[in-house]
Amino acid sequence: MKTIKRPTLGIRNKGLIDPDNDRPLELGVYDVLLPCRKFSISHKVAEVGRVSLTTEFLVRLLKSIDGMKEDDVASFFGYDLREISFVLSEAETNDFVNRKDGRIYLTAVGQGLFKPGSEYPEIFEVDSRQEMVGFDLIALAPEERPYLSAFERRLPELHLVDAEKVSAATRLIPSAFRKFYWEIVSRRDPTATLKRSLYSIDDVVAKDRFSSTVRISVQSTGLRPSVAEPVMSDWRPEHEQEDRTKIIEAASRFVDELKVHSRPDDGETYQILLDLAPNFLKEFTRRDGLAVERYYRDAFSRAGDIRSDRPTTPLLGSLFTRENSRRLSEVAKYGIRSDMKPAELCIWFVPQVPHWGVTKALPEILKHLKANTLSASDVDDECSSNRTIGMVAGWAPKHIEAAFDIVGTSHASRVSPSLEMLLVPNVLVAVTVNTPIGSISGHPVPIGLVSFDVQVISRAQRFILENIEYYGLSKDLIDEIRSVLLIESAGPQ
Repeated sequence: MKTIKRPTLGIRNKGLIDPDNDRPLELGVYDVLLPCRKFSISHKVAEVGRVSLTTEFLVRLLKSIDGMKEDDVASFFGYDLREISFVLSEAETNDFVNRKDGRIYLTAVGQGLFKPGSEYPEIFEVDSRQEMVGFDLIALAPEERPYLSAFERRLPELHLVDAEKVSAATRLIPSAFRKFYWEIVSRRDPTATLKRSLYSIDDVVAKDRFSSTVRISVQSTGLRPSVAEPVMSDWRPEHEQEDRTKIIEAASRFVDELKVHSRPDDGETYQILLDLAPNFLKEFTRRDGLAVERYYRDAFSRAGDIRSDRPTTPLLGSLFTRENSRRLSEVAKYGIRSDMKPAELCIWFVPQVPHWGVTKALPEILKHLKANTLSASDVDDECSSNRTIGMVAGWAPKHIEAAFDIVGTSHASRVSPSLEMLLVPNVLVAVTVNTPIGSISGHPVPIGLVSFDVQVISRAQRFILENIEYYGLSKDLIDEIRSVLLIESAGPQ
């Protein structure tokens, strides 16, 4: 009798996505300051001459113990017979030593290499030098002093966990300089390593403090989007990271600071997304609001390319990631129409999440928007056109004050803490909700949309009109913003 195959019932995957489709997910990009210091290092270098340093050490050894057995010399250096034969051959060729009855003696020439009272033979030229070298104060690794913009100087600094190392840096620098000598020299003179070696370190003097920047990409996975870790490949190649593990550890602590808890009003924030783009999100709408995990799966799987016939597209991850910055730029191109006058301002509602905007991408995006979507203005006052306005709940961090032309602050904001909204009137709107997905706490997973659809933009402008008065802006500026947004909101529906 023929056996009938029965279908196998598998357990349906209850995760956020199918494990077979899992891949890295970039949540955000951050630039933080690395504390550093310049040190003046007095040292000596040996310019390679007739013989190797090993031969010099052999001559010094025989100066102290002349007539050593060949086996004892090999044992002293840790060499085998072949290696010690090579060293002895070089010394014999230069008439520094001779061999007799299995022992090694300095010749008259070898004895003449030593000046009276000196323990060092003058086989090669030793030069005294002084280098000004920068080292970070976390890993004590070489760091060049970069030019920092006004915005970059206001970024937060990686925490110094080992304060004693900072206070004792001058004492620790000699070993660090010796460890990284080839890296330091090769950057300044790539050919120097072929002819120069570090002979001694004589003095170290601490000089000015400075900072450099470290780029941190915060990445998770599709299956566990709220569990992230730092990826530092944009900062330094992997082989250089291996010598800077303390900085990687400090970056990990910084990434831990980004974690948040889900809020009771997150559902209301997702509802704002639905209110802005009901047609776009209709497939993800339930009676109780947005089907977040289903929308997340869709956003994770979509390519997200912008097209003229697809004015709204999902956003997953911060606007500051390379991919999302590109999407924002493409949306801006489509949003600018030939029959419209340039926008007069840009408004950005900042979410209340740790270290928002701590990235050089923030001023770069604002600069791009001003150059490509806003009207030009030579007037430098609060009510002139071509202004970027940041809206912040509570006190504005220094880097946000440096990034925006105008910053409004509110201690009684009615905007949800997890909401982020960027609006260029009549051009584009980008909205994300910043809260964990798939867990109660963890790293926020920005999810939302970016659009040049006139109806979506119009609804966003109405939302801003309802909330603009709570951010401490001057009456004249509020009136100007209302005038701009009301005119644009009266556009095509």
